[in-house]
Amino acid sequence: MIYTKDPVFAYHSLKYLFIRMTISFFCFIYCHTKVAGQNMQAEVCIAGTMAHSFISKINAQAYQLSISLPFNYSAADTIHYPVMYILDSDPNLPLAALIQRNTSYDHEVPDVILVGVGYQVSDFLASRPFRMLDYTPTRVPKIDSEMTANHHMKMVSGGAYNFLRVLEEEVIPYIEKSYKTNNDRSLAGHSFGGLFAVYTLFHKPALFKKYLISSPSLEWDDREMLKEETQFYDAEHTALKAKVFISVGSIEPEPMVPDMNKLVKVLRNRNYKELELTDYIFEDETHLSVIPFALSKGMRNLYNPAINKK
Repeated sequence: MIYTKDPVFAYHSLKYLFIRMTISFFCFIYCHTKVAGQNMQAEVCIAGTMAHSFISKINAQAYQLSISLPFNYSAADTIHYPVMYILDSDPNLPLAALIQRNTSYDHEVPDVILVGVGYQVSDFLASRPFRMLDYTPTRVPKIDSEMTANHHMKMVSGGAYNFLRVLEEEVIPYIEKSYKTNNDRSLAGHSFGGLFAVYTLFHKPALFKKYLISSPSLEWDDREMLKEETQFYDAEHTALKAKVFISVGSIEPEPMVPDMNKLVKVLRNRNYKELELTDYIFEDETHLSVIPFALSKGMRNLYNPAINKK
């Protein structure tokens, strides 16, 4: 069972370190100190990105939002922007921001406000118990025990319902009050984050117009999301108004590829009205190496599908 050792934290740990080093390098390129050459050991950050910390009144979790604004963002004009909410802010927000800004130069994607949703912890690995709780739809004691033993910290699952409320009732209202947004919201998640994005699609599909779902952990709890899709459909939902890009790497651990294909087949066979669905398998990519490709192609597909047809 792949959740005994979550692939994000164990299966590809070396690749994780490589990606973190790569992100840090590009973050350095994008950031600067006040005086060139002064204090070369000072921390750097992505220009135009700010943080907002809060403790949720819904689940008592301490969150940190990282907000990356378009280069031309100005409080003085009347331009309002789409917003993409990105789970696992560290390390996905820095990577997404660099991809979005680079591809926007040639208008491959529009200017977008990116909001990374993360936790008040020292690094990504320290977020393990929080993301496992927030991103999983059901409580599975057996997996909780296995993950607790493997990662030497208390792990509990099944908090997706409350986390979805955090997004809807706390995060989104704060962003829409604080920044110049329009009603074009999207949600991006990888691995457990991808699982949560699928959960949102079947529980609050209208909360977001677009979904970038990367390598979703659909094996969770005997493929619970396939059961919940059936419940969604059986409740006479004949329409699913959403634009969805879902992808996986071809050499990810089993059963990532067949599970994604199974979900895609089910969605297509339903003939949901207003559902725009694109699926993609990235050749020769692993569970972590696929992330930048999923973000790049996913953004272009969701915001500028014509470019993928050239």
